[in-house]
Amino acid sequence: MSNQKSNKAPMQVERVRQVEGLKYLNTFVIDYKTKIRSKKQWELVSRQNQDRLEKEIFQDKSYTDGAMVFATDEEKTKVVILKEYRVSAGKYVYMFPAGLVEAGESIEKASVREFKEETGMGFVPKYVERERYVSVGIVNERVNIVYGTYFGQASQKHQEDNEHAEILIIDREQALYILENEEVSIRTAMLLQGFFSFKPLLSWLRTCPLRARKDRFIPR
Repeated sequence: MSNQKSNKAPMQVERVRQVEGLKYLNTFVIDYKTKIRSKKQWELVSRQNQDRLEKEIFQDKSYTDGAMVFATDEEKTKVVILKEYRVSAGKYVYMFPAGLVEAGESIEKASVREFKEETGMGFVPKYVERERYVSVGIVNERVNIVYGTYFGQASQKHQEDNEHAEILIIDREQALYILENEEVSIRTAMLLQGFFSFKPLLSWLRTCPLRARKDRFIPR
């Protein structure tokens, strides 16, 4: 018997079907078979069309929908964050500036434009991560995180009528307070934890039994 691992998944998608009804989003039903070959359906919404979704599923194509901007000062001690009202949550949520890429626009240009629109400040892109899924549960949206530095004065005057976001430039102490006391999106929380060297995972691991530490799950 070969020791080589197979990349073939036990579950299999059969087809994608669009369901009519929404104005700004496309809705789909994905027919698939489980690992015991029973037929199931998966519901999904997307900003994009059926052709893209099928290319992602059947041809392993990768696309991006927009940019999320991680902007720091030159000394890398502070970061720009928004306290933004989200209709879907009915409350303010702390998030990084982000937006969709326009037709023919690069990720770098989209990040500069969106950052200006949401914060009033300039942005200098320094590094672009590959596109990653926002959530693989109910959407197929992907974004690139763009890292760089900000300049200028914060202003809300470029925000659209359907946007309301307070612009904050926070340090480590402020970030910790926000993480412990406010509503924060999970991507934003993880980036703040990494940037300011908060280590919730290591804190949790230190509560594991001695057996786990002997297995070297905890750096010494």
